[in-house]
Amino acid sequence: MYKLIQEWESSGLSQEKFIQIKGIAKSTFGYWRRKYNKEKRSAAFIPVKVTETRARKSVQPRENIELSYPNGVVLRCSDQIELSRLKTLIVL
Repeated sequence: MYKLIQEWESSGLSQEKFIQIKGIAKSTFGYWRRKYNKEKRSAAFIPVKVTETRARKSVQPRENIELSYPNGVVLRCSDQIELSRLKTLIVL
């Protein structure tokens, strides 16, 4: 349904005309439009700068890195992960 919302946004048509052409109920379209807009607002990305740190002493316990995304996905990994691998996981 999000593709239809995006299609409507770029169509230049009024909401009424668009849903009439597509055969969508106004209440259904409104529900999905609100959901889309809410998710779009909460999906703002906050850039994170990851820098190399000095090698840790072996006596220090390992720690985990945890990233929580607005859609509920949680990424957990060791702090020993290679930065290039972490970057690949974040971009997904």
